[in-house]
Amino acid sequence: LVTMKWWDDLWLNESFANMMEYVAINAIEPDWHIWEVFQTTEAPMALQRDATDGVQSVHVQVEDPAEIDALFDSAIVYAKGARMLVMVRALIGDDALRQGLKAYFAAHHYGNATGADLWAALGDASGMNVGAIMNSWLEQPGYPVVSAAVVDGKLTITQQQFFVGEGKDAGRQWQVPLNSNYSAAPAIFADQSAILGDYAALRKASGEPFRLNVGNNSHFIVKYDDTLLQDILANLDSLDAITQLQLLQDLRLLAEGRQISYAAIVPLLDRFAASHSTVVNDVLYGVASNLKKFVTPDSTEEQQLQALFDKLSAKQVARLGWTPKAGESNDDQLTRPYVLNATLYAKNAESIAAAHAVFVAHQDNPGTLPAATRVFILANEIKHFGSDQLFDQLLNDYRTSSDTGYKADLSSALPTTPAAKQIAKLITLFEDAETIKPQDLRAWYRGVLGNDKGQQAAWDWIRNDWQWLEDTVGGDMEFTTYITVTAGIFHTPARLAEFKAFFTPKINTPGLTREIKMDTKVIESRVDLVEAEKDAVHAAVAKTVK
Repeated sequence: LVTMKWWDDLWLNESFANMMEYVAINAIEPDWHIWEVFQTTEAPMALQRDATDGVQSVHVQVEDPAEIDALFDSAIVYAKGARMLVMVRALIGDDALRQGLKAYFAAHHYGNATGADLWAALGDASGMNVGAIMNSWLEQPGYPVVSAAVVDGKLTITQQQFFVGEGKDAGRQWQVPLNSNYSAAPAIFADQSAILGDYAALRKASGEPFRLNVGNNSHFIVKYDDTLLQDILANLDSLDAITQLQLLQDLRLLAEGRQISYAAIVPLLDRFAASHSTVVNDVLYGVASNLKKFVTPDSTEEQQLQALFDKLSAKQVARLGWTPKAGESNDDQLTRPYVLNATLYAKNAESIAAAHAVFVAHQDNPGTLPAATRVFILANEIKHFGSDQLFDQLLNDYRTSSDTGYKADLSSALPTTPAAKQIAKLITLFEDAETIKPQDLRAWYRGVLGNDKGQQAAWDWIRNDWQWLEDTVGGDMEFTTYITVTAGIFHTPARLAEFKAFFTPKINTPGLTREIKMDTKVIESRVDLVEAEKDAVHAAVAKTVK
């Protein structure tokens, strides 16, 4: 109906479409709680990517059509852009949003528009200067960390750009919709710092801990000082699931950005482990999985981390079991995969046996395994009870099945094999389009690369056959994502050196420049973090599992 005037406003179509998927589904099926999916997928993806120095802004200048493919950074154009619109919606309300969109569509239907046109329509409908607020988010890369602290008895807030890894502070400021639960906090925080008043008086008047970004709709993270954080933690049980998710998510990002220690988060995890909420379990096991980068395979430290996963998941595994139960809640159905995946990482003997028993009951037709847990049951079977015969049977299922869900599970499970012969077989199939279609290859590559036993083989393949990959998917938006998924897994100095040696000579390839620069920084920051924090993390894990 309306499209953007030029590619610099790509977000105008893509971000809007991304947000409206959730709005539409929520209107049709409110019981699905689809906004929880937004909070566990789009929001953390945007926050992670947008914290790397050098990331593109949502609105980005495009001078050359060759740059267009490189614009489709899904974490920015789709996820961050959608968050911007969610933020606007929360700020102006649904009535103004609806009225503004009607005016925008009427003015520009079957034509082209700019971001400024949308802001003008929403501004007229809401009586707010929406453009002034939103330009600070669209024109600037990154986002702020808002620090809240009690200083000399006064509740004080400050904002500063947040980075994961090295970042050049350019003095950027944002017009931040604070969404605080204390009326003393401004609706829009546009200054570098502000004093909100006497903390003791504010705390007494409100009767609850001070919080910012209630609902987690604004694109920033919060760093509470110890006084404020301990107050929130002491009232954890009274906080809703989104608030608990946000608390853990922000702590993880602060640890990634070296503003707090990862070791400080470890003892907090057990406090969230009994939650029946899917979103809380999603972020809990996301944080726990982030600890894996600090351990080397088959080490004492990894065994202690596995013991931590066992401790976190044991009661939930006992409560939920391995197969769906009649009448169970949606949350229980969606939480089961998180805790079962955790117990299998923990190498819990009872769980390994239980998963095997479920597989045996379906071994004549593994596609009939319970869909929500099928991928973990298949991977468990391949790792602990595997044979060449089973491997070939499942590979044949992948070739012949028309069930896309089952095929996706097989593409995740088969690459987890510890057998060198089977890994070598998969690598030869990477270029066999009859088995693995080029558009599906990235998931297979990532799976083998993420397998400690297969990483070397996958990394050798992409370096040796880069030209084949470029000939096959080059010129497609998919191409740069092979660099992204590689950077998402590497975390050692040796792999960083190899990544640089291979990709730095390609840095001037049109469409790859930003990705190679960004992803080199991503690995560098992860390597620095692991080297600096691993001893403290190991000590914290060991103490927690005693």
